[in-house]
Amino acid sequence: MAEAVLTTQIENRDGVQVIHVSGPLDSMTHDRFKDLLDPLVNQSKMRIVLNCENLTYVNSKGLALLGRYQRISLQNLSFMGIAALNKRITKTIELLGMSKLVKLYPSVADAMQAATEQ
Repeated sequence: MAEAVLTTQIENRDGVQVIHVSGPLDSMTHDRFKDLLDPLVNQSKMRIVLNCENLTYVNSKGLALLGRYQRISLQNLSFMGIAALNKRITKTIELLGMSKLVKLYPSVADAMQAATEQ
């Protein structure tokens, strides 16, 4: 069985950390994603946009991590927006009632606008 690969790239756009995520966020890739995001999310007044256009799958462990990061961001007076999720993942988040917790945006541009207005 091929190993799951999650690739990430961080881009600083006008003071907003845009993190491009590609591949699955699952049990195999969870730790790599956590190692990347933990230092960023734990800073106060950080502005983060996750570009999930190429995110192919998220399991329950990944969803829990996204919810955790949203809570930490609120506590740290930071912004974290999740942008451009595919319809299947968005529907899962909505069915679980997580859309009230995480900030979802249809595009990176929409998330960027919200981040800069905060």
